[in-house]
Amino acid sequence: MKNLAVIITSLAFFTSLSACTASTESSVSSITQWDFDHQVQFNQIQLTKNTFQLEIIPNNKVKFKQLAVFLLRKSYLICGGYHYKLEMIQGIEGYDDKRAMPNYIPRSLIAKIECESKKP
Repeated sequence: MKNLAVIITSLAFFTSLSACTASTESSVSSITQWDFDHQVQFNQIQLTKNTFQLEIIPNNKVKFKQLAVFLLRKSYLICGGYHYKLEMIQGIEGYDDKRAMPNYIPRSLIAKIECESKKP
């Protein structure tokens, strides 16, 4: 009888522990994703109901203009139209960066996207 009580208590403890773990993982959705059309790896984080942060991870095969086009297209898909505000946080290169620093490793392109709330 004592063993049964210990087993039931342990089972209840581990069940509640796994339920808490699952709820915290679902609240933060920062999963690295891959876009096959643009050959880009990115993270999408929802900050508020209408605000998102998009981090595009650079690689040597993709040029900046392709990253920028991906950013505009992804913003359009997230907000469901052209009514959004795009704020660049980091990742914009200067024109002479490649010549001045040929071995420069570019930082991730990070942008904040604010979707316009739809009026009733």
